Amino acid sequence: MSGTPRKRSFRFGIRFKIAVFIGVIMIALMAVDIAWNLSLQTAQAESEAREKAEVLAAEMRAAWDFVDMNQEVINRAEDGTFRTKHLVCVVAAKSISMLFTTETDYVIRFTNDTPRQAANAPDAFEQEALAAFNADGDLKSFSRVEEADGERVFRYTEPLYVTESCLECHGEPVGEPDQYGYAKEGMRVGTVGGAMSITEPMDIYADGIRDSVMQQVIMVLLVMVAAFAAVYFVVSRLVLRPIDDLRTAAKSVGEGDFGYTLAVPDPCGRTGTGAAHRPRSPLGAPDELTELTGEFDRMARDLQALYEDLEGQVREKTDDLMVLNDLLNYQKRELKVALDRLGEEVAYKNEFFAIVSHELRTPLTSILAYARILNDDDSLAPKTRDAVAEIESNATLLLNMVNNILVISKHAAQKDELLPEPVDFVDLAQFVRKALAPIAAGKDVELTCSVAPDVPLSMADWEKLRRILENLVDNAVKYTHRGGFVKLAITFEDGEGGDDTGAGAGAAGAGGEATGEAGTQEPSAGTIVMTVTDDGMGIAPDELDQVFELYKQAGQSANRRYRGTGLGLAVVRDLTELHGGTVSVESRVKEGSTFTVRIPYVPVFEEEDEDGEDSAR
Repeated sequence: MSGTPRKRSFRFGIRFKIAVFIGVIMIALMAVDIAWNLSLQTAQAESEAREKAEVLAAEMRAAWDFVDMNQEVINRAEDGTFRTKHLVCVVAAKSISMLFTTETDYVIRFTNDTPRQAANAPDAFEQEALAAFNADGDLKSFSRVEEADGERVFRYTEPLYVTESCLECHGEPVGEPDQYGYAKEGMRVGTVGGAMSITEPMDIYADGIRDSVMQQVIMVLLVMVAAFAAVYFVVSRLVLRPIDDLRTAAKSVGEGDFGYTLAVPDPCGRTGTGAAHRPRSPLGAPDELTELTGEFDRMARDLQALYEDLEGQVREKTDDLMVLNDLLNYQKRELKVALDRLGEEVAYKNEFFAIVSHELRTPLTSILAYARILNDDDSLAPKTRDAVAEIESNATLLLNMVNNILVISKHAAQKDELLPEPVDFVDLAQFVRKALAPIAAGKDVELTCSVAPDVPLSMADWEKLRRILENLVDNAVKYTHRGGFVKLAITFEDGEGGDDTGAGAGAAGAGGEATGEAGTQEPSAGTIVMTVTDDGMGIAPDELDQVFELYKQAGQSANRRYRGTGLGLAVVRDLTELHGGTVSVESRVKEGSTFTVRIPYVPVFEEEDEDGEDSAR
């Protein structure tokens, strides 16, 4: 260690903290002891002052009573005749108190509420005492310590009660002059006629208290210093020194030096040097610190063994890590090859689906075209016409399936994109109705379409919207029983969540012709809402979350009645999301379903409005 760390350890280490802690405790205890002693000494001084005041009051009262009882003797002449000599009890008591006050630092006064002389008027303390005596007839005395002329004094007061001898000068009638010419006060026997006030200086007690407290503080301080010095020595010897040894040993071990020395004698009296024996305390019996030292020593031995064998272990772990790294690289190469092969297969599959779909659409389109030509021939026999209608219906289903496969393939290859153009939803609904009318008629399902009058032209991909509606209507027809109905309704909601105009607005009669025109006023924002409602078999609640998944069908089972690829609703979801819209479903088993597609309204620019009729289908 350098010099600076040692100095800091000495100043701010455990020894310093213990010394500060002990010093704080000593100061606190001394303060408590001084305050306690001052309180006790002050209380004792007040008690002694009260005892002295009581003795002086008793002596003055005795002199008062002596003069009062010997009035007959004092006021008799030698020949036995009565002649007042004006030596009454109050005069004698005042004279004695005046003499006593002159010779000592004590002050004895007699006062009352109606003094005959201004010198005997009560001060504030005496007025308070007289009020207390008048209020409480059982109060024997009134006293306290207070400041007077910058000095602490003890004030003591006792009540003076009116007796029979007092009535001659202070009785009734009120105002009548007594023998000394003073007006009588009208006092009665037993009432408080005045008070005897004694004032004692407290300086003599203060000097004694100071000397006593100082002596006791010195004695306590010596005892505390000796006790804390012993505690500090014991703690430093039995606790701090072993801790210093452990710290030095830990530093040596941290630097890789295991030749440390623990200055703790073993049972044989030898000094431990990191040997495997259990150290013992200087007092002979093992304690917590010696056990800690032993545990540290064992830990250091184990660490030494690990440290000495660390290089071999590192070499072994490095070899294992290299083997694992080679295995990981091999697995990465194999995984890359598998991923490349899988990517090629997926691309090949998508390309195959696209090629097959394109190749199938051409003959299917031809089949549909010839079937519709034949269906328009009035010369066909009824059976032939039914066969042609069946060919057209199945060719339409197959064409929808091929189109769905093509859409899914493009979406998987991330090659699907929007081709926006102005879309007239009246034409779109009419086109969908005409395309799927043969299928609905074949199942005896009533197909109706309606477009609300306020549905505006909107920029969207006409072909993808047609695919969305055809899949939803075809799916509804498929799961609707004979004699049921399927309704396609297109409405508009403004940007503030305006009311839906209703699915039946502008609907045609029983023929199901779509009616309605685009609104003449185009809102600045809104949503195109397309709903397909049927009264078919419905969807179970636990299957609603899966109907839009690829290759998932409601009521899917080994013997299900309705067959399909599970592509239609997945295509609806993908194309709707491609438009930035949402699709949802509400359904109840055996009551029917309602699919709702919501896409944002995109206004048609003016230059595009001019070509709107040419581009709309």
